[in-house]
Formats: sequence, structure tokens, C-alpha cells
Amino acid sequence: MSTRQRIPVGVMLIAGFYVFGALVLLISLFTNSAEVSRQIAERQGISPSIGLLILPLTAALALLIAYGLYALSTWGFFLTLLYLTYFGSCSFILGGKEGIQPYLGNLIWSLLVVIYLLIKRKHFFLEKKQQKYLQMRIE
Repeated sequence: MSTRQRIPVGVMLIAGFYVFGALVLLISLFTNSAEVSRQIAERQGISPSIGLLILPLTAALALLIAYGLYALSTWGFFLTLLYLTYFGSCSFILGGKEGIQPYLGNLIWSLLVVIYLLIKRKHFFLEKKQQKYLQMRIE
């Protein structure tokens, strides 16, 4: 009997979105990288002086989040919540200072994904409980 559970479709879509975003960031290293890195840094609440380093760092974080979500890992769940709380907070604060329009989509995304993950949180913790239960039955 397998203890591996099916990945919820929403979690797969979110993870896929992060993989797609990471690929776009990596491609942008070779096309208009200065402008893209400036925009990404601003949306993350980081000084644009960080330069091109922001693109591979953000892409690596996105791939890590995607892997954690796809694996239904506890650390992936908490990393995603932590990042989206930071990203949503930056969008909210910067939207209040500079006008909400460029940041509204990021804020809505952050809120929707956090709410969805909280609803689906049992999937990130269920497998460990099932393994403990199976071990108790064997002993």
C-alpha cells in the first residue's frame, strides 16, 4: 500500500507558475537584463543597485519553492508562506507609497495563494502522519 498522496491540482498549478517564472527570469538574463533586474528588484522591495544578481537569485528561489510545493514538503509549505508574506507585504507597502496599480496583481496573487495553501495545508503534513501510523501498526 502506497502512502504517497495525489498532489492537488491547485498546488501543481502554483508550482508550475513558479517554474515558468524562473525560466522567464533566466531567459531575461540574455534579453534586456538591466531593465528586468531593476523591475524585479523594485517589486521585491530591494534596491535596484543589486544589479543582475537578482535574476538568478529570484529564479533559484522560485525553483526551490516549486520543488517544495510539488513534493508536498513541510519546508516547501512554510517557505512559500514566508516568501508570499514578504512579497505581499512589499507590494502593499510600495503600493501605498507609489500607487497601487503596479503592485495590485502581486498583492492579490500573494493573498490568494496563501489562502489556498492554508486551506490545503493538510496535504503538506498528512504523509508524515500516515507514515507514523503505519510504523505503529507494524510494531
